[in-house]
Amino acid sequence: MIKAMKVNFIIEGSGLLKYIGCSTAAKQFVDYLINKGIEIKINSKEIDFDIIHAHTFGPFALRQLRKNKNAIKIVSAHSTPSINRKNIITGECKFWNWIYKYIYNKFDYVFAVSDFSVKELRNIGIKKEIFVVENGIDKKKFIYNEKNGEKFRKDHGIKNEELLLINIAQITPRKGIYDFIKVAQKNPDIKFLWVGGFPYKYASSDYLKLKKIYKKNAGLDNLKFVGFVEDIIGAYSGSDVLFTPTYAETFGLTIIEAGSCNIPIIARKLDVFEELFGNKISYGKNIEEFSDLINKFKDEEFRKKRSKDAYSLSEKYDVKLISDKLYNIYEKILVKEI
Repeated sequence: MIKAMKVNFIIEGSGLLKYIGCSTAAKQFVDYLINKGIEIKINSKEIDFDIIHAHTFGPFALRQLRKNKNAIKIVSAHSTPSINRKNIITGECKFWNWIYKYIYNKFDYVFAVSDFSVKELRNIGIKKEIFVVENGIDKKKFIYNEKNGEKFRKDHGIKNEELLLINIAQITPRKGIYDFIKVAQKNPDIKFLWVGGFPYKYASSDYLKLKKIYKKNAGLDNLKFVGFVEDIIGAYSGSDVLFTPTYAETFGLTIIEAGSCNIPIIARKLDVFEELFGNKISYGKNIEEFSDLINKFKDEEFRKKRSKDAYSLSEKYDVKLISDKLYNIYEKILVKEI
């Protein structure tokens, strides 16, 4: 056992940026790590920390790296070049490979959120030691709530008997927005609802085009864009299926959030999802396969079975378990550096 740790969490994100996955994932660790005796501050300007742990990277993080010369510097690589493509403008540019390589190699250690991400980090030239620390969710918070779910459906005009597929994500091509619309077009008897907006605004890929689609709900009676919602538990609890046709992820936080709320999942067949979630979720590769899967979910017994599968996958990502893993890695690093 080493002395009590003092850790500064850097979570840069104001306005709509506070809703991006890496910010919300990082904040869930705080209470659990404090209970283990770590003194944690968020975005502190002090300079006497044992560890500076950047969960997002920007000007503030850069200043803290310069000021805290004696602290161990860790960065969580929630973002990689592959998830910029079709997500932000210039995301296709190979310049991003150099940017990520330059930034991440400035730290002493890099934390990846999946083994899949480790491969990409090595491929772009990250030389530092990499630990895998998956995202975790607070299972005391992400619990199915029938009352909140009913309110969510009522607020958005969804009848009890209607099948509702929901996605919670930024509105970008990378998140599969165009496929989501096409699947809704092919299934007019099913309701589709997208929660999320444009955290990067004009920097988002296809921003002006998608903003018009957003305002008109793509001209479909069975599709609705609702922007950001405060009661995310109500959104999950009011849906029948999470449908996430994303093209690239480093993890997939909404999948374990939905699973913890007993909501089954349809996702694009990605290597990272198969690595992390195995056969606990349903996979499709294109519009036709997604539509075929959705028709299976019309059967209530099938949905119940897949709901149990989704819940079981969420248990291994309980933030308490991931916090224990993070704490042990902190100890290992500090002992190594002493």
